[in-house]
Amino acid sequence: MKNVSFNAENLSVKQQKLVADFVSVVEEMGLTDDYKTKGLIYFANKANLISHDEIAKNYPLALDCVNTLIKLDEINYSQQNAEAENLRKMFFAITKDFRIIMLKIAIVVAEIRNIDPSKAFDLANLVLTLYAPLAARLGLSNFKTELEETAFKILQPKAYANIEKEVDARFFKREPIVERLKKLVETSMADLNISGKVFGRKKHIYSIYKKLKDHTLDNIYDLIAVRAIVQTVAECYALLGRLHSQVEPLENRFKDYIATPKPNGYQSLHTTVIFEGFPVEIQIRTDEMNKYAEYGVAAHWIYKEKRKKQNNLDAELGMLRFMKETENLSIDELANSLSQDIYGNDIFVQTPMGKVIYLPSDSTPIDFAYQIHSEVGNKCVGAKVNGRIVPTNSILHNGDVVEILTNPKSKGPSRDWLKICKTSEAKKQINIFFKKNMKEENVHLGKTMLENAIKEKGYSAIKLLNKQNLEQVLAQYNLNENEFFANIGTNALPVKTIANKLASLYQKQIKLTEQEKAPASHVNFVAPIEKQVKIKGLNNILTRFANCCHPMYGDEIIGFVSAGRGIIIHRKVCPNISFYNEDRLIEVGWKPIEATKPNKKTSKNQ
Repeated sequence: MKNVSFNAENLSVKQQKLVADFVSVVEEMGLTDDYKTKGLIYFANKANLISHDEIAKNYPLALDCVNTLIKLDEINYSQQNAEAENLRKMFFAITKDFRIIMLKIAIVVAEIRNIDPSKAFDLANLVLTLYAPLAARLGLSNFKTELEETAFKILQPKAYANIEKEVDARFFKREPIVERLKKLVETSMADLNISGKVFGRKKHIYSIYKKLKDHTLDNIYDLIAVRAIVQTVAECYALLGRLHSQVEPLENRFKDYIATPKPNGYQSLHTTVIFEGFPVEIQIRTDEMNKYAEYGVAAHWIYKEKRKKQNNLDAELGMLRFMKETENLSIDELANSLSQDIYGNDIFVQTPMGKVIYLPSDSTPIDFAYQIHSEVGNKCVGAKVNGRIVPTNSILHNGDVVEILTNPKSKGPSRDWLKICKTSEAKKQINIFFKKNMKEENVHLGKTMLENAIKEKGYSAIKLLNKQNLEQVLAQYNLNENEFFANIGTNALPVKTIANKLASLYQKQIKLTEQEKAPASHVNFVAPIEKQVKIKGLNNILTRFANCCHPMYGDEIIGFVSAGRGIIIHRKVCPNISFYNEDRLIEVGWKPIEATKPNKKTSKNQ
């Protein structure tokens, strides 16, 4: 990509300083000239020195990057304190390339160095909640510290000045002490034949400020600290013992996180010693523990942000920092080594008020509406995305600002929405709406479903759904007629089970009817048994009645020659007959019922 040059005459002195600081930060970050050029094109566009069309024509390879930076500018940050973590996730979901986020951080570092006093407060607040944590996750510790210190000084200048004054007085005395303690630790390691590294550091003003919420300045024992990195656990304890024999440990200030790791998996030995009259914290850990604390499941920012679990972003950026600091890779090599899309199956969109909503990819405004509230979804009549009215089946994208248009007189969702929406919550709420509010439709649907189930069993719906049968079934379920059919229509009651119950009641009625028709004084009614069936041309053949249609005496029947179970007797209208081989069907009928005269008792006097 060809380089972009700025004409100094077209930029104010302040803009020139801003661009110069940006270039300096980008170079310190290790970003390539290609990305530096993309950032400069963004600045030129923002200063109205180059149009979007000119970028597309002259710098097509920069267009996506510039558009993404503009998209990040357009995010609603009004809810930044409540939505800080989701905003960070949205950044990575929108960019899909951490180099663009590094560019954005470089822009913010340059901006806060050249801050406009009228905009200072808003930017400083955003830096503390969003950009400094992002810089920490990307391993940009120097810029993370600069952002925090500058922002804190803008937001609370008096607190910053007071802490700085108090700390400087202590540091003036203690910094040389730390250097001498480092030498003591290094000498102790050499005496024990332990190889490793020793670091010294002083705590920054903003970090001290956060601790002052729970401590006084004199009770913060890690204002200055020394960290020793060794090779084995045994060496950790050996070095600890050697140091405790040479300097006085402070009572109740020893923590063995190796034997008892923190809940997040962090391991290390922490001890505070009195060295030359001042308390100094010493941390001792293995190289493996150090890497795990910085890059592993127990990522350092999770601990700092007081979170209990890591997410996709934590794992991905932990790997990034590990590779960056252990494999000596360039930024471009790192980008090619990591997945491009950390949140490939999810998107982050916002409400007009700045609340971040997390949805599956390919979600629609309908999904968004039901994510806000069920009533918002039920009364949805349209949607605006980024200020423009769109169809409700439009696909949402990362960073979209979505506004749902509602009408209190809306009749509710369409059944077609079930085919459009992607989230289970939206589908659930739509189904609940129809179950509660579309009762008449469900009653009609339930009746149709039951009538069809009865016909499939070979019965007449009119005969089975008579008043007597229906009352018995309603009493069993403790429902009125409309509730009964509505429950069938919403699949709350099993339609096949109910059809079987009605068929059983109908068969009992037929039996009672046959008993009533038989002349009681001359005939004893005989329940249908296998011996009542006559088979054309055959005698003494094993027969049994089918359980699917329960033939009753007088029904038109047919036989099926089964394999090993004799002849199965079905009603001719039984739907199962159509599935049988016609060659195995046999003509059968009923034998006449023989009337048996009652016995006459003989009188003893006859």
